[in-house]
Amino acid sequence: MLIFLPPADDLLPSLAAYRRTCLEYASDMDGSAGLGNFSSLTDWLNRIRLLDSPEAERRGWLRTTVFLAVLAPGECSLAARDAASPDYLPNVVGIGSVRFPTHGEELDAGHIGYHVRPDVRRRGYGSAILTHAVGLCREKGVRDPAVCVMADNLPSLRTALSCGFVREAEGTLPTGEPFIRLRSYDPA
Repeated sequence: MLIFLPPADDLLPSLAAYRRTCLEYASDMDGSAGLGNFSSLTDWLNRIRLLDSPEAERRGWLRTTVFLAVLAPGECSLAARDAASPDYLPNVVGIGSVRFPTHGEELDAGHIGYHVRPDVRRRGYGSAILTHAVGLCREKGVRDPAVCVMADNLPSLRTALSCGFVREAEGTLPTGEPFIRLRSYDPA
């Protein structure tokens, strides 16, 4: 069972383990809300908090919400495990993010990013993260969120397609890498 939590100071040790695993697998961290771009997890967390604040909009940035997908072992709650074992380290298996539109802008409106730790892929976590992100979009009034996938990232493309996303467009990044933009259309 996955639970979705906002990044927080008490989860920094789990995020450090997450990043270490990604580095061990020589995995890129695309879709991880920039986790691989920061040498300090505290700096990353501060940036995430800034992106999800009114200050982001004042700076002309798209407001971004980031969440962690945490594997909850057993059927007991996170609070019960913490009380039973103070050494319990939450198992972060993925990261999701949604950039929300501001002032009626449609560019990148409801754009979803997601990343799954390489050692736990092919277990449905990507689909769960993507489904949760779509739900966040719809709660905020974004009817048709989008996701961009590198054209050679077939597992991520399959994940998006299995979650009901449809191909919308193809393009090329400034680096020359091709990508596919997909959209999840609200059936309503």
